Amino acid sequence: PIPPDACGGRSYTAPEEVARLRDIGLEAVADGRVGVILLAGGQATRLGVRYPKGLYEVGLPSGKSLFQLHAEKAVRVQAMAEQRFPGRAGGGIVWYIMTSEATQAGTVKFFEQQNYFGLRRENVVFFKQFTFPCVGLDGRVLLADRHRIQSSPDGNGGLYRAFRERGCLEHVRQRGLTCLQIFGVDNILTRVADPDFIGFCLDKLAEMGAKIVEKTSPLERVGVVTLGSDGAYRVVEYSEISASAASRADPAFPDRLLLRAGNICQHFLTADGLAKACQPEYETRMRYHAAVKRVPYCDPDTGCLIDSPPAENAIKLEKFVFDVFPFAGPKFVVWEVPRESEFSPLKNGPSASSECPNTCRRDLLALHSTWISASDTFQAFLRQNSKTDASSTEVEVSPLLSYSGEDLANRSDWQEQVRSGGITFHSTDTSSS
Repeated sequence: PIPPDACGGRSYTAPEEVARLRDIGLEAVADGRVGVILLAGGQATRLGVRYPKGLYEVGLPSGKSLFQLHAEKAVRVQAMAEQRFPGRAGGGIVWYIMTSEATQAGTVKFFEQQNYFGLRRENVVFFKQFTFPCVGLDGRVLLADRHRIQSSPDGNGGLYRAFRERGCLEHVRQRGLTCLQIFGVDNILTRVADPDFIGFCLDKLAEMGAKIVEKTSPLERVGVVTLGSDGAYRVVEYSEISASAASRADPAFPDRLLLRAGNICQHFLTADGLAKACQPEYETRMRYHAAVKRVPYCDPDTGCLIDSPPAENAIKLEKFVFDVFPFAGPKFVVWEVPRESEFSPLKNGPSASSECPNTCRRDLLALHSTWISASDTFQAFLRQNSKTDASSTEVEVSPLLSYSGEDLANRSDWQEQVRSGGITFHSTDTSSS
């Protein structure tokens, strides 16, 4: 288990202490010391499409994509920081977006078409991860065609080599950033540039940190943050934990799992910690993880492309972004967050029953419903202007209006917010016409 002095969490921290930590984070944003790194190298093939996953829309009333939701959260945090610490000279949050060969062009084009969603163009930096050869189950390297080796992205842990070799590390130094938050594109509830998390890590003088949710089922497909006997923190992937270890109860809390610190791919690194992880002597110490996958390949005998192999036929070697955690030594912390407000990943297609577009949509709208239910003025507005009551209306709150439920309770400009897209809602009452 992780020692208490390395743990924090919004749900069991006094509100005034959370506010203090938030101010630390917002001040860092206002001073222009915060960057974020978005891991966006994956295509949405499991969702049935062949474009970058960040372009995917889960069916929200607003029709917003994952990219737009994330970007607007960053814009909102900047506004919150400017309001809390006016007159600071910071140049805004710097956003580094790691793409792959398959997603680079589509991602860049989408951001250009959308005018960077309100972010400053100079604050958005795209960089492409490297690839690694795919090896067949017989040990031979697969071919893409007769003259090219088949390769695949080197995993989200390829961030560190790419960040160094693509010039991003030098960009961090030039911009004077002191800390960065790393997150994956597929979690619709991610709090981008989360001032609470950043403030907690800075207050603890941590070099690295991770957000966690409590893992309640041993079958849940998330890794767990652990503290080893060597004093190093690391994430053990779910596929690398035995069934008996995953099911073991905590002796101190028999109704809870012993390995329960579920990793949700939201990490904090200081600029110095990131620079260390990017250096070859550290980056090359990260191990490769093997995954057996179906990979298209060229038959070397016939020259024919086998686009859809009937079974798993290849080993992909990947590095994981969290495998740098041991490099932090004791300067590592975890920040526990409520699952219902911060973790709803998009992993599976529309026909699935979990971690799919429907569950992402459901979880985001449920969260926004809890925010808006505290506003008597909105409930009154809804009753006056809708054919249905509040209980049969789905409400989506734009990140540009509220980051985590703030500034909603006493608003009186709801009609203007509906016109401008601050609030989007529609009735779920099928009996109304």
